[in-house]
Amino acid sequence: MRNSRRLSRLSPTGLEQASAPSVLAGRRRIVIAGVVAAALLALAWFDGGEEPLHPIAEDVALPEQGQ
Repeated sequence: MRNSRRLSRLSPTGLEQASAPSVLAGRRRIVIAGVVAAALLALAWFDGGEEPLHPIAEDVALPEQGQ
């Protein structure tokens, strides 16, 4: 007959220990971080962040040079 009770881990002091996080949860975080980074890079590449250069058409006051 199989024990249907969930086995709990006990520490040497007799207190119940929390189970360690699974490796799958760590991989999931890495995959999500990679997807977010890829999305940000794609957005930055698509946007470009640059505007065409426009010529400056203003007169600039220069100090007169003494001769």
